[in-house]
Amino acid sequence: MFELMIGSTKALLLAFWAACILSLLSVIPEPYSRYVLIIAAALLLLHFVEYLLVRSRVAKRLEGKTGFIETMVFGFGYWLPVIRHSQKIS
Repeated sequence: MFELMIGSTKALLLAFWAACILSLLSVIPEPYSRYVLIIAAALLLLHFVEYLLVRSRVAKRLEGKTGFIETMVFGFGYWLPVIRHSQKIS
């Protein structure tokens, strides 16, 4: 169930980022294009704050595996499985 949740979250985020690229290329008509880009900016800000929190709180457990790009694209969909995997090993 956990893998399904993470996989579907990643798939939805990839679809959203693809919509952002289409919006930047003016494929999506106005005003929808503007809404997509506003949501994208808010999501990037949220993922950046999330990255800072994860890096500062769990970087020791992750052994430096706090991938910036992965967190900016997938958010918790990237680091939550990494943390879970590190807990199983310990």
